Amino acid sequence: MPTFFKNALLVQLDPPAVKAGSLRVTDGLISAVGKDIIAEPGDEVVDCDGAVLMPGLVNGHTHLYSALAAGMPAPPRQPRDFHEILQLIWWRLDRAHTLESVEASGHIGALAAIRCGTTTLFDHHASPNAIAGSLTALETGIAAIGCRSVLCYEVTDRNRATEGLEGLAENERYALLCQGRRGGQFAAMIGGHASFTMTDESLRGCAELAKHYGVGVHIHVAEDPVDAQITMDRFHCGLIERLHRCGVFEAAGTILGHGTHLSAADLDAVNASEHISLAHNPSSNMNNGVGYTPVAQLKAPPQLGTDGIGADMWREARVAEFKSHDSQLPVPFGRSLGMLGQSARMASKSLGVKLGSLEPGAAADLVLTNYRPATPLTEGNLAGHFLYAMGPEFVRDVMIAGEWRLRDGKMVACDEAAMRRRSSEIASELWERMSAIG
Repeated sequence: MPTFFKNALLVQLDPPAVKAGSLRVTDGLISAVGKDIIAEPGDEVVDCDGAVLMPGLVNGHTHLYSALAAGMPAPPRQPRDFHEILQLIWWRLDRAHTLESVEASGHIGALAAIRCGTTTLFDHHASPNAIAGSLTALETGIAAIGCRSVLCYEVTDRNRATEGLEGLAENERYALLCQGRRGGQFAAMIGGHASFTMTDESLRGCAELAKHYGVGVHIHVAEDPVDAQITMDRFHCGLIERLHRCGVFEAAGTILGHGTHLSAADLDAVNASEHISLAHNPSSNMNNGVGYTPVAQLKAPPQLGTDGIGADMWREARVAEFKSHDSQLPVPFGRSLGMLGQSARMASKSLGVKLGSLEPGAAADLVLTNYRPATPLTEGNLAGHFLYAMGPEFVRDVMIAGEWRLRDGKMVACDEAAMRRRSSEIASELWERMSAIG
């Protein structure tokens, strides 16, 4: 059924646009926008009563395998650095996953996203003891909620000799599956963990698969100095040099996660490439104590992600702004909205649909809020409203591809309470397996 939104305050983040009017949705797409359009017979009419109607947000880098992590067992001892955070926490959690817990992670991660007005996710998945079929399990979990997603499996060689080949095989299986589908809900990238845990064969394999299937590589880069240090010790070259040697920079649509410790020369290389998008994750970087990505030195805005710490892109945009000031490397005010726009542009390319836009022909991924501005809202001050007044607490209704996913604060397509009860049981079993891992 077509949907007609009337009396809306139509807000688009990038490029900024604010106008009062109406919007019509037909067959999963925005079909008309303006002050003078009218509802047609048979339309579902939604009176926005002056509230903000905006495109769904995009999380540019996340890890849904951590969706069941809240309250998990403490590490056996306090990690002393980032490498030990990985070893004692996250690499124990990912090894404890089964296909069942991966699917449940998709449920819970996507539920959190919808409730924050986030409708699309770039996920970077890891489950080393349940690799084969893991992307399908994750997709099944997400699909039950209704989000769009761009998925990959992080290839690594850190656990066993065959692990890299298994990860490559899962990426290729899923990329092939996605190539045969239409609809724009799911797409594939080729995932790599990070240079310091990958052999040349695995890193080249990622680049070759990406080029073969016409997708990008999604890989962590310079999140911590350990990446460059171990890369130099093992492979006798710089981090970006190694990615170039192995062909990663040749894969169009590649995402470099973090970039927290890229050198000036490395940043020049990123700026010179037309194929690369950097994913900025300031909340996670603060949590791990790894420093701040010098986003002011990037020629184009990076995309914005949470790195698995929830799905609240309002919060992440605020942290991106505030952290730049705290680091005394301020970006122009409101640049975080451009980062959200970059996430939407990258997702649009991967999924083959136009996201982040309220133009006719764009996907009807829409968030109707309860936010009715108490002060004038214009294109010129949109960033001030978005960063200082709006937030996920105002999300009321969410539509994806023209289908309601959240109405009046309640999930439409699934039994959320039952999912959460079951996920609690699955999480308990996951944590037991995690505790048994040395």
